[in-house]
Amino acid sequence: MTLGMAAEAVKGAVREVWTSKGVPPKRRVAILITLLLIIVRELVGTAMMAGYGTFAFWVYSSLPKWRKDGEVVKKEKDEKATSEKRSEKTVAVARNVQYGQTRRNLLDVYVPKRKDIKSPMPVVLFIHGGVWASGDKWQFSPLGTFLAEEGVVAVLAQYTLYPKVLAVDQVGEMSDALTWTMDNIAQYGGDPNRVFIMGHSSGSHLCAMVLWERACRRIENAQQPLPENVDIRIPAGYLGLAGVYNIGEHFKYELKRGVGAISCMRPAMGWEQGFDSMSPSLLFKSLLSRPGVSFGANNDMDSTAQIHIRGEDLFPRTLFIVSNKDITVPPDSSFAFDTLLSTEFGCESRVVVHDVLSHVDFVIWHEGWGKLKPHVGPFLEDILNFVRVEPSQQ
Repeated sequence: MTLGMAAEAVKGAVREVWTSKGVPPKRRVAILITLLLIIVRELVGTAMMAGYGTFAFWVYSSLPKWRKDGEVVKKEKDEKATSEKRSEKTVAVARNVQYGQTRRNLLDVYVPKRKDIKSPMPVVLFIHGGVWASGDKWQFSPLGTFLAEEGVVAVLAQYTLYPKVLAVDQVGEMSDALTWTMDNIAQYGGDPNRVFIMGHSSGSHLCAMVLWERACRRIENAQQPLPENVDIRIPAGYLGLAGVYNIGEHFKYELKRGVGAISCMRPAMGWEQGFDSMSPSLLFKSLLSRPGVSFGANNDMDSTAQIHIRGEDLFPRTLFIVSNKDITVPPDSSFAFDTLLSTEFGCESRVVVHDVLSHVDFVIWHEGWGKLKPHVGPFLEDILNFVRVEPSQQ
């Protein structure tokens, strides 16, 4: 929890207390104290991550700069020895590339430098989580570096945060990031036909909403020429790490955990009236009742429908990764979305369940000063195996 998130959480706590009807004054005070203690606990947890934050910033600041000709820009002569040592590694980074119109529409591209890796390489566009209200791309530099060292071009994007914008605005920004990646990644050695989008927690929600918007555009333009400024391209695959796909159901879970009043999710969605329209699983389910449209494999199509869309053209090959140990976002949402995609739309989708990963383990893979956590190994293999599939095998 960042200070900005804490400020929003305090506002939420006060709002919850003073808008509750029929609650005695003493009970109001007790509720407020409880909520403030939860906020303090979250801040303490964040402070305990300071070691990782220091490591992540060091990785980010010490990686050599990438430039178009593929050469690495030499560091300034006052560079520290540790940074020089880091620059000898097999990754370069293009920092602060503008992909959209707003100030925070920036991304970093982590490019493998190993000579034994042949281009074009698979690409992962990573969308961070943070309850729609926190997160910066540099915080995930170890993640980007790991992927690049494994021969995957990693694109780490950031977006405008709540409360400056609502989640629906973030969806538009992330769609711009996907378009930029597909249009420009070839110059970094990436394969435009093997761009995978990966999100964690609220970032997974944004990814799914981007795919929903593109699915709608495909349907709306199925029987007419596509306007030049409309992008309906979908990535080669989607990796959903501990994602939220039904906002209303997840809010019920947050209430049970006692964090509903201080969560940024409810206001970021436009409050309760926006829950359904920001729930990817509900939105895709609503397509099934759209008249004149059929979905699925060719042999499942409704011959009377005017528009026929195959599942693979509607939603990309998908891997949901969840953990039974995750108490922040339980696996239920991913299971329900997977069932909908595979059963109703004929999409290639599956869920992998782990038993030892906490919510942060999905994106913070290191402990100490750069050592991989031993229990994340199988999870990382899931990711690499998914994105390393050749186009002919997809």
